[in-house]
Amino acid sequence: MQIKTLPKNRKFATLSLAFAGIFLMFLGFLFNRVVSNVGFLLAGLYAIWNIKKIVWLFRDYWMWSFILLAILPLISNIWFTGANFYMEGGIMKCLLILFPAFVFTLPVDRKFISLVHYTFIIFMLISSIYSLYYYLADFSSMYTHYKTSKVMPVLSYSDHIRISWAVVISCLIAAYQWKSESSVLIKSSLIIYIVFQVVFLHLLGSKTGLISLYIAIIIWFGYSLQGRKKWLLAVVVPLILTLPFIAYKTIPTFEQRINFVRYDFELYSKGEYREGLSDAVRYYSLMAGKDIISKNALTGVGFNRLHDETASWYKKNIPELSSDSYFLPSSDIVIYWASGGILGLMVILFHIGFPFFKYR
Repeated sequence: MQIKTLPKNRKFATLSLAFAGIFLMFLGFLFNRVVSNVGFLLAGLYAIWNIKKIVWLFRDYWMWSFILLAILPLISNIWFTGANFYMEGGIMKCLLILFPAFVFTLPVDRKFISLVHYTFIIFMLISSIYSLYYYLADFSSMYTHYKTSKVMPVLSYSDHIRISWAVVISCLIAAYQWKSESSVLIKSSLIIYIVFQVVFLHLLGSKTGLISLYIAIIIWFGYSLQGRKKWLLAVVVPLILTLPFIAYKTIPTFEQRINFVRYDFELYSKGEYREGLSDAVRYYSLMAGKDIISKNALTGVGFNRLHDETASWYKKNIPELSSDSYFLPSSDIVIYWASGGILGLMVILFHIGFPFFKYR
């Protein structure tokens, strides 16, 4: 996306509305869904106000897939629930339709982008410090927790997976800012931030975050190394892949986390379940999705009914599992197929696959 300079007569109020929406979405991501919804509302209002500027957006097939990803659940809820669809998060689904438009109506000059980037970095720094405080304050309890499926306390509604990938995104943003900054102090601070968050991710022990981190580092180095320097990848990649081994040998909680993951896999791969397993529940959620699809492959069960259908599957097939551990299928592809039928499957596969063919 080309970065343009904002006209000098751009009203401060317009910039404030856009930034307020982003700020509240960041704040709500960590602390409160209502605050996040207000941020989405401001983003929606901003997108509507500036919709004429992005008429070209609606000629892009991939952008239409973003819109369809939000429209399909909305239509499904209206179809199955009728006039009460708004009780199923209908208002938020309407706002999500506008989110791609909001992104492209933003005043994307360099100063504004940097302001958004550093705001997100600060939020994620606060989040990591919060978790590390509890981790270090009661390390003995944390060590015991890591022998089960529990990890250190995190923000974002105690969702450590969400936090982990958000931390990885913040590291990529910090790397982007590092390349564009000229101040030695700021560049050094960004490097310290990245190292801090890499250590934090290993202390947190989230598989999703760590796998995303390693892949992101390899891709970043591959993109950054130009021409003949590409051979350095043969050196860099093995060094990156030693990080988990070093962490396993030096971070006790990480060692416990890996041991638990292995124990978890050994049980659910044999069809055995024990209370407190995490990957097992995700595995069973996919089995639930598979069975729901097999019975409703063409039309799906509806997005607002998928939770009930999944819960019924758990009660029938894994009766020993407590209702607090019920998961929706741990795959967006499975969710869209099980909920929206063939149409849902086509939309999400198009959304995932189209960029690989158009933007090569």
